[in-house]
Amino acid sequence: MSAFVTGSGVSVPERVVTNEELSAPLGLEPERIRKASGISSRRWASPGTTTSDLASAALRSALEDAAIGAGEVDYLIFGTMTPDRLIPGSAPAVQSRLGLGEIPCLDIRAACCNALYGLQLAKSLIVSGAARCVALCLAEVQSPSLRLTPEAGTLSMLFGDGAAALVVTGERREGALEIVDVLLSSNGAFVDDLGVRRPGTEFREDETNSEAGGADDFAPRMNGQSVILHASRKMASACQSVLKRNGIGVEEVRWVVPHQANANLLAQVARALGFNTAGGVVSVLEEFGNTSSASMGIALDTLRRSGKVATGDYLLLPAFGAGFTWGAGICRASGGDEPPATSVSAR
Repeated sequence: MSAFVTGSGVSVPERVVTNEELSAPLGLEPERIRKASGISSRRWASPGTTTSDLASAALRSALEDAAIGAGEVDYLIFGTMTPDRLIPGSAPAVQSRLGLGEIPCLDIRAACCNALYGLQLAKSLIVSGAARCVALCLAEVQSPSLRLTPEAGTLSMLFGDGAAALVVTGERREGALEIVDVLLSSNGAFVDDLGVRRPGTEFREDETNSEAGGADDFAPRMNGQSVILHASRKMASACQSVLKRNGIGVEEVRWVVPHQANANLLAQVARALGFNTAGGVVSVLEEFGNTSSASMGIALDTLRRSGKVATGDYLLLPAFGAGFTWGAGICRASGGDEPPATSVSAR
């Protein structure tokens, strides 16, 4: 038995925020932002919009794409760094809004690797028989937490808001993507090089804690040199490892669908892999920016709806995020009546 992505959907806010709009508060020329990141615009949510608002809209679209009713979903996974509230998770809000029934709802917090963690969990649930239809929501509303100052310019210029959703079932059908394998790793020695400190117990603001940094602890922080150094190496290494353990050469890969961090990183990973298939690296950065948890899902939905994926195409999905956590996945486009791809999990 295997598991397949049989539907996908996206929801992004209406407001388009261009580099020109951010230039003055961030102290950066619009062209510098574009050259440094590959981003020309991003979407920011209107006041009052919650992460579950965007996720719910994306999941409605994904269910329609999969031709599946809400009542058929029997497990919901929600990956986000910007939940509606600290407790409970945001998955129950989507469950209630879409009338999914009293099903298990799980939030995951693997940052920009949430799509990979979600796909691995969804496949495991399907293959084990614990679920028949898993909905995976990936969403962020990051804009309210961004500091619009020159000091934070090179970080705040990157991020946008948005959501993607994937429907995973055991049904092989035309246009589905078989989840062949997912490889994941992490190293907690770099927790302060990329992430958000608060809310949390380590940096609570009280008389016993001299480490609290005030309001800045609620904003994203990034050690740029550390991140780019580790991300380029770890993403390429994860891709090589997951391909090797499945007996697939990089020359067999038709599409690379990465977490959309920035254009320079995507180019570095492609070069490190020796991947030079024309148009094969899928990027939605220019229009949507870095939507963190949602970025790989948005890119995957964009590719699926392009009509360019052919039966048998291999898709390679690399990601890197806070933690540090990183990994890569392999999917294969299904023709509906083909035998499943052989994966390490089946050996």
